[in-house]
Amino acid sequence: MIYLEDASKKQLLTIALHEDCELDLKYAACRELQIRQWQDYMLTDLVRLWGKGYTIFEISIELGVSETTVKTNLRKHGLYKKRGRKI
Repeated sequence: MIYLEDASKKQLLTIALHEDCELDLKYAACRELQIRQWQDYMLTDLVRLWGKGYTIFEISIELGVSETTVKTNLRKHGLYKKRGRKI
């Protein structure tokens, strides 16, 4: 049994584009990739988690996006070098 939520982005892309498998599985892989994209509503959680001292890796796991996406959004919103105190 395949658990797409545990698959890496590379694995999902391989299933969606290159694997010889059922169309339903390809669709599910594409849907999982879409779910993992950055959404504007994640900004609140990003600020909260960063302020609590979570690492970029921990935040990426919590939000279900890549570390690069987390770092990009921290920089975009001027938070990358700033930290709140740990609670």
